[in-house]
Amino acid sequence: MPHQLQRLPLLDFLAIDSPELLAIITTTAATTVTITNNACTSSWRGITILQHEINIPDMSPYVQYTYTYVAIATTTRITFAIQEDNGFVALDDISVRDTAAPSVEILLNGGFEMNSLAYWLYCNPGGATQAGMVTQNSDYYPYYSYTYIAHSGNCFYLDGAVGAADYLSQTFSTVIGHTYTISYWLDNEGSGSSSSIDVLLSI
Repeated sequence: MPHQLQRLPLLDFLAIDSPELLAIITTTAATTVTITNNACTSSWRGITILQHEINIPDMSPYVQYTYTYVAIATTTRITFAIQEDNGFVALDDISVRDTAAPSVEILLNGGFEMNSLAYWLYCNPGGATQAGMVTQNSDYYPYYSYTYIAHSGNCFYLDGAVGAADYLSQTFSTVIGHTYTISYWLDNEGSGSSSSIDVLLSI
């Protein structure tokens, strides 16, 4: 079943008197998500959390996550913040489509088939090792008896950031008030502590 977007209230950035904190977001389940102010996040405003997960469970093969989002600005940024100390997270086939034109893909290189991070912005503020990168099926990245491959095509993003999260972002044009369908596929091996994934939208 697709994962549906949960609208979360945002404590405005300007109301936080701290150089380390960008935002504190509290979900309806009384879970508090703290977004640190760093080189990757300092320009973010109007933050919406699509996915927040700590101690990521194993998921293989790929699991699809799908959300809807109503645009609040003429440009929107999608960001994946990943830490996985015990294995790797594979990310592939990221898609953003306006429900008014569902056949048109808005994101560029969402499947990483350019075999690069072209059109994406990568940021590693904590200097994490095993940092995220684009890889091919032929590169053969095993974790114990499991080998990571693309969800489709030949290339995918593989992230095993150790010690801190790294960030992958792309900014795209949106129409205020339009509804967008956002989806992506994740594959994870190496569940346990010191792992997290946050998928966020910001302006």
